[in-house]
Order: sequence, then structure tokens, then C-alpha cells
Amino acid sequence: MNRYKVGIIRVLTTADENVLLAHQEKLGAMFPQFELETRCIHDQYEGIHDDETHNIAVPKIVKLAQEWEKDLDGIIISCAGDPAVDVLSRQLHIPVVGGGKSTAVLSLAGSNKVGIIGIEDVPPKKYTEILKDKIISYEKPRGIVSTNDLQTEEGKQEIINSALRLIELGADTIAFACTGLTTANAKSFLKHLNVRILDAVESEGIMMLAECIIRYQ
Repeated sequence: MNRYKVGIIRVLTTADENVLLAHQEKLGAMFPQFELETRCIHDQYEGIHDDETHNIAVPKIVKLAQEWEKDLDGIIISCAGDPAVDVLSRQLHIPVVGGGKSTAVLSLAGSNKVGIIGIEDVPPKKYTEILKDKIISYEKPRGIVSTNDLQTEEGKQEIINSALRLIELGADTIAFACTGLTTANAKSFLKHLNVRILDAVESEGIMMLAECIIRYQ
């Protein structure tokens, strides 16, 4: 089995190892083909949750990715907003993927009725560009401002409530539009709803493996 050295860029600044490595642990369990390392950008303690925080994060992501490229076979920017993915895909000589496009593409592959859960006022651009009229509705869980709010018991209950509203509207697939939902382990407590659930971190891992196979085999 070929192995690929993949860097994960977290857009949430944290000194908590459990939070920092949450996405790496998820991907490591799913993809034995990856040798993984995680780094986070600096001074972004609430992650990305609106246009302003997105724009502030982009140059930090670009700088980190450019400095890290020589040691890697691929980079995952673990954010459903895909910050800097397009620009880095043009600049770097290794594959670069993010959570947004990956999740939207995989959602489209198996459903015409997709409900989206995220933390911004509107879904990230890649979701609307790719899914178009396949989107049943978008839900921002009530009371959620940043990714940190998803980790509370109240936040987790609001995630469930959002999923239930989407299913009531006819969604047969729930697509996560925030990788903080992975950190909150949301897929595990939504499984009983009996709909397809597209976790953004799992999706970006699937896309990275596909890119590595295409590029290196």
C-alpha cells in the first residue's frame, strides 16, 4: 500500500491537543494510507465564521502552506469554507483540498435533496455553486456564533434540532458545512436519523486520497 504524507491545516487556533488533533484522529482512523501532521494558523481563536474572519485567515493559510509544501504529498485545509484552496491549488505542486467542495461533490453524487448545516448566515459558496437546486434548505443552529459553540451540550442539541427541521422539509442527505461539527462528533449523534450524513472532514479525506492516487500512482 502506498503511503502519502499529508498536512492538515486547522483554521482554529488552539493549544488544546484534543481539539487540535481531532480531525487528524478522524482521518487517521479512516485512511491508513496517510501519514498525517496537523498545524494551526495563529491568532484565530474563533476560527472562521464570517467573511471578515475568512479574509483574515487566508494570508495565514497561504504562508503556512507555502512553507510546508516541500515536506508533503498533499495539504488538507480543514475548513468547509475552502479558504485559500483555489489560490494554493494554482501555486503549489501538490494537491490541496478543503472540506467544502469535497462535501458538496459527494453530496451531489448520492442525493437530489440535500440539507446543509453550518455556522455562517449562508452556506459556503462551493455548496451553492455545486448543489444548486438540490439544496432543500440551510440551517445555522440557533445560538451558534463560532465553532466553539458547537462543542457545548446546548450546541449539540441545536445541531440535532437543525437536522430534524431539514428532514421535515424533505432532506435525505445532511451535509456538514463546518468542520467544527466533526470536532463536536456530530455524525455520531445524528446517525439514528436514518439519512445520509456527509461529514466535511471525512469528505476532504476521501478527496485527498483520490487526488494522491491520481497524482502519484
